[in-house]
Amino acid sequence: VPRFLRQIWAFQRTLCVILPPLLLLPIPIVIGGTEAACGYAILIMAIYWVTEAIPLAVTAFLPLIMFPMSGIMSASAVSKAYFSDTAWLFVGGLIIAVSVEVTNLHKRIALSVLVLVGAKPRWLMLGFMLTTYFLSMWISNTATTAMMLPIVEAVFGELKAGEEKRAREMYFHHKSMSHATPPPQRDPYCFFLHFLSNVLTVFSCLSKIVEKNLSNFEHIESEEERNKRMDNLIKGITLCVPYAASIGGTATVTGTGPNLVLSGLFNTLFPDATIKLSFANWIAYALPGSLCMLVLSYIWLSIFFLGFSLRDISSCLTRSNFTEGEKNARKVIVTEYKKLGNIKWKEVTVLAVFTTTALLWFFRDPGFMPGWSVVFKEDFVDDGTVAMTMAFFLFFLPSERPSSVDKVDDLKRPVSPILDWPTVHRMFPWSVMFLITGGFALAEGATQSGFSQWLGDQLIFLGDLPTWVISLIVTIIVCLFTECSSNVATASLFVPILANLAQSLRIHPLHLMIPPVLACSLAFMLPVATPPNALAFSYGHIKVLDLVKAGSMLNIMGVAIITLFINTYGYSLFGLGEFPSWAEL
Repeated sequence: VPRFLRQIWAFQRTLCVILPPLLLLPIPIVIGGTEAACGYAILIMAIYWVTEAIPLAVTAFLPLIMFPMSGIMSASAVSKAYFSDTAWLFVGGLIIAVSVEVTNLHKRIALSVLVLVGAKPRWLMLGFMLTTYFLSMWISNTATTAMMLPIVEAVFGELKAGEEKRAREMYFHHKSMSHATPPPQRDPYCFFLHFLSNVLTVFSCLSKIVEKNLSNFEHIESEEERNKRMDNLIKGITLCVPYAASIGGTATVTGTGPNLVLSGLFNTLFPDATIKLSFANWIAYALPGSLCMLVLSYIWLSIFFLGFSLRDISSCLTRSNFTEGEKNARKVIVTEYKKLGNIKWKEVTVLAVFTTTALLWFFRDPGFMPGWSVVFKEDFVDDGTVAMTMAFFLFFLPSERPSSVDKVDDLKRPVSPILDWPTVHRMFPWSVMFLITGGFALAEGATQSGFSQWLGDQLIFLGDLPTWVISLIVTIIVCLFTECSSNVATASLFVPILANLAQSLRIHPLHLMIPPVLACSLAFMLPVATPPNALAFSYGHIKVLDLVKAGSMLNIMGVAIITLFINTYGYSLFGLGEFPSWAEL
């Protein structure tokens, strides 16, 4: 390789930062105006976000530099755009999530579910998906995945060791039987029993009788077949965790970054809107769809990696015939749960704060009845107020029960609160927060400069298509784009454009904004698509091809579910049938 090419490769990151502004410089110079200047800034940020030439959060600071210099917004106005009520909702929600992690409450919830479902592969996959789905509704998808994958590794290790032991025992048993009697022939009676055992799976007693007669004809699994089955098992239960985390994040407005981007930008772009994307409204719409996605994902992953066998499914339903590996795997789960000991005072406190926060969010303005916010001045209290209030409590609520410090020696030491600032500072995802707030500033600049309106006017030719087709097209585009870009960055780029496109086409804004934002979380096909995917890939059990094969079907199902729900349930919930007056240009 020539020396100059090696030099270029060594400084590729620097060149990726320097070249785009220089190559795109003719745009603001030749065209002129604030629209061109804003388009120039957005293109540079998009390139930096996709290539990750500089950290994503640092790219989010560019509006602070470029907008004042371009005459788009003053430095004071840009700074204000970074911290809206939605930003504080994100901060408060994540502080509460940190308290859940610090007290190990999330681990107790996860292990409790796994103890309940048992250790059969299909039940294990379901248990891992349900637990990850629920936890990722409230805490970071990455943190949930990072906690669950070590448990997956430990459980699989016991399953594999048990299967190997069982294979050795079966081998020696059949070897000894072969010296005593000639091997049985595969006569019609044998095939009849196989057929009968599959047909009568719902009748557990009859199934056991048939299986007893089949024992003489049991197939000895070769080492190659066993290794392939175990490889598929570890791939399935490893991939189900990041997939469930991504799906669970869509269910609540605080579950993942794109949801918060939409909530914040919608309130900014349409301040007079009669519909608010509050916690209650979001969960009322997104929860049913995410549950459907979770169920279909489980069915697909179960069939794709574990196969489809009536006898296997029957064994799972009857919760019987546990192998040695499954028994040992359950022991691992139970042992890990016992290590946690009895539930502690701080866990109960965090659970109470967590539950109270969710209830206050939901009943602030539930829609079907007056919420508790009517006690205060109209529009003065929002979800961000609730989040920061409950987060504030965690810094002074004690981590120990008062009766546990009744000894003289214990009275000499101060009781620490649930959280302290060094812990929050260390565990808080600052980069994600700046990425989200940078998206708010970017959207504000696109609106103030007129760039969003100009771009929406260029796309007005789409008005000849039915609304659901337009929504489907932008959903597919975003779904593919987010496979190679940060989901938060993707939402920050597309939401302002789609809002103005909806205004230009006189379509209800939520009809074009909600589906693509939910599609931002459908990053199932590549390791770089999301941190949970990367974490699962780092364990070395799965290949990129495994992600592509399993994830492509999930992407198709996800887009189909999103399109179905927005055009049926969402249509009636948000009143998408007519263009609202508050969305007029």
